[in-house]
Amino acid sequence: MEWRKLIGILAEEQTVLEELIVLAGETRDAAYKKDRERLDAVVRREQGAVMRLEHWEKQRLACLSTLEDQPGSVTLLFFADLAPRDEGEELRKAYETLSGLIDRLRKLNNENRVLIESRLEYVQFVLDTLGGEQSSGVYGAGGVSQSTGSVPKKILDKKV
Repeated sequence: MEWRKLIGILAEEQTVLEELIVLAGETRDAAYKKDRERLDAVVRREQGAVMRLEHWEKQRLACLSTLEDQPGSVTLLFFADLAPRDEGEELRKAYETLSGLIDRLRKLNNENRVLIESRLEYVQFVLDTLGGEQSSGVYGAGGVSQSTGSVPKKILDKKV
């Protein structure tokens, strides 16, 4: 097993995860400020980072394929126990670091998802309001009038 190669691959994955965390912050900022152009640019950068992460993940799996005959589900900590002492310690540290980065990225991505969904829901509410099709939801109250049973006129059709 090439322990140094594995440690180098994990370091590259760590770098990409750190970049994705920075980009998640930029995504949040762009979504909060409703800056669609910046959000598009950040998403393109995220796609590039994800492609690099996929590359390093393939390299990691190839590096570990030399130990395919190991029983059950093997983890990085499993390999840390197989490695010589110094490399094992580095693998344990890499495990802790990568786990923390993944948890942080997962949290940021969930927060961004909620923010973007709420922005989209508001946009849909505005469009429905302009089109007279208010839906039930956070912003809407229903599209059919309870008293007359008819659909109200579209805001754009009403005389002011």
